[in-house]
Parts: sequence; C-alpha cells; structure tokens
Amino acid sequence: MTEVNRPCGTLRQIFPEGDVFAVTDDGALGAEAAELGLKYVPLDEAAGLPDGARVVLLLQHHMISKPMRMFFRRQAVLVVPMASFDGAPDAAAYTLRMTLLTDYLRAASTAAYWIDKLRENAEKVVFGPPRADDADPDATRLVCSLGSALRVDAWPNASIGTGQWVSIGSCCELSITKQPSDVGGDVFSMDGVALASGVLAACDPRVTAAGERRVLEARRLRAEMAALGTIRLSMKDNVLTSVTAGGEDFTERLREVTNPDHGLQALELGIGTNLAVLPEVDWRFNSQLNEGAGVMHIGFGEGITGAHMDFVIPESDHHFLY
Repeated sequence: MTEVNRPCGTLRQIFPEGDVFAVTDDGALGAEAAELGLKYVPLDEAAGLPDGARVVLLLQHHMISKPMRMFFRRQAVLVVPMASFDGAPDAAAYTLRMTLLTDYLRAASTAAYWIDKLRENAEKVVFGPPRADDADPDATRLVCSLGSALRVDAWPNASIGTGQWVSIGSCCELSITKQPSDVGGDVFSMDGVALASGVLAACDPRVTAAGERRVLEARRLRAEMAALGTIRLSMKDNVLTSVTAGGEDFTERLREVTNPDHGLQALELGIGTNLAVLPEVDWRFNSQLNEGAGVMHIGFGEGITGAHMDFVIPESDHHFLY
C-alpha cells in the first residue's frame, strides 16, 4: 500500500494547523496512529484535551453514543466508527491508514457536484450506458428513479471546526436513504443489474438483541461473498431479486441477515465521493473506508433489527435523465 505522508497524511486538508489528536479506545491502534504523525490520547484520558483541539476519534471497541458526542462538544472531531463494522486489529489498522490516504478536498468537491445535480430535479440517474440497447448484460446498468422526498446525508466541506462532530462516512459518501416503511418511489427506486466488488456489514448503535444475532451471521456471509470476487445484484422495483457470487446464490441468506420483514428492498442509494483511494482498497476488509471508494453502493437493512449491508460498485459512468 502507498506510504502515508507524515505528519498526519491527508488529515492536514481538514486540520491544516496544530496538533491532530488520535483519541482511541485501543492502545495498539493509538501507538500506530502516533507512528503516522498523530498525537495519541487514550479515550479515558480525553477529558484533558484543550478546547478547540483537532481530534480523530477512532472507536475500535465502543459504539457512538449521545453522551460521547456531548463529551467532545468543545473540540473539532472526525469520527471513525470502526466497531460498527469490524473492530479486529487488522481491520482497524487498515481503516486508520485509509483515513490518512483519503483526499478530503476531492471528496468534498464530488459531494458538492452531486448535491448541485440533485437540486436540478433529474427524474433518473443511470449508472452504466443511458440506453438499454447499449448495455452489456455482463456489466452494470442500474436505473435509479428519483422521487421528491430525497433525504441526503453528506459533508461537502474539507474542514471541521470547533464544536462540529463529523462522521468519516459523511466525508466519503453522499447517502440517500429511505425507511423500511416508505413505499413507492417518493424517495428512490432501482431497476437493473449492478456488479459489486465490495460488500460490507454494519450495525447501528441502537441494534437490538435479535439484530445483533443477524449482524454476526451477516459478517460471516460478507466474508464468504468477498472471497468469491464479483457479486451480481439484480433489482426490480427497488427489491433485490437475486444476489450471486462465484456461481452461488446468496439471496435468501441476505434476506435473513438484513431482517426478512424488509423484503430485500433497497434502503440506501449511496454515492461514493472517496474515489481517490480506490487503487489502495482491499475488499477483504469490512471497513467503512471501502464504502465511499466506489462510484455507488446499494444498502439493504437498517442495522438495528438486522445488519445493514452495502454492495459497492467500484467503476461506472453515470447519466442524469430529465
């Protein structure tokens, strides 16, 4: 993997001056952060941080909580919620390095581009060729119809100020989400085929006991699919009709781990803005930094009653239809 420039890698795009503190709940990860130019502070000693401190909060073992957020209300915080994906040492080290390789300026510019385009009220965005007649049956062509009730989460700024708490996910992707109870195309609806290279499994801090059991199985399922190479997804009226990899069909297992009550409807249309790290991505890792490295991703499940699983499409052109 490309070496991280010292000190602090590309985090200098966000925090151009002063010390950048790596606050983490794991000593080994803190030591690695220190080797990469950050100033390590254990989580249980973070009360000593000065007001206005620039913080990268690396949560390898703890989930995000409201009290934790309030604790850092006087600092400028970039949050990396590793425990929501995979808190294992190798996954955490990988996520740290990718955090320091992210081009935050380019990501912010890409997010701003998509926000401007969505404000133009396009009826559809097509990933792949705009005409169905030009589509290769073995390539991505996904038609995403856009409704009037879009909910967008993104941080289209390459800076974080005092009192701001920003998730790494908001920096590296633009997320359009819907609730399981949403019906019809008021938010979005997808049809077509997508070829994914990456798959992620995550949980929400509010995960239920039943949801946690599904998340554990989802992580095993994710590892199986990730080892098989390209993953093919077929969508009809925003419902996943099949997902296959390596000649195996994973549709029913995916339905179960994301909560069968949701019926494999897509709950997230994600636009990757962290494209600069794509050459460095290792799809074997269940890391949030892989999520925004592709042109787009499709998410199933809400992470509470079942796993939230994202399928990342690394390369595709796109076209807006009005």
